[in-house]
Amino acid sequence: MNIQDNMVKELFENKSIKALKYLIECGRELEFNYNNKDGFISRDNSDSFVSVWIDKNEQSFDSIDELIEKAKIDNILFKDAWKEIVLDVLY
Repeated sequence: MNIQDNMVKELFENKSIKALKYLIECGRELEFNYNNKDGFISRDNSDSFVSVWIDKNEQSFDSIDELIEKAKIDNILFKDAWKEIVLDVLY
């Protein structure tokens, strides 16, 4: 098993924010759900380095750290919503 496989396992089994950061920085993309709202984190076609899409509304940031600290879902910071986010698919 390689490092990315280990990080995917850590993300889905432990819901590790460190694993999320690593995987997004490596170019992976994540689909998730929060309070019946679909979300997607991607570096592809982002206005900046990385974007989070919540119900087709984009928030762009210069880093995954900035996204985690400043992105909002239903006026709740992403980092505070993280424990309630349901992970769907990692690409």
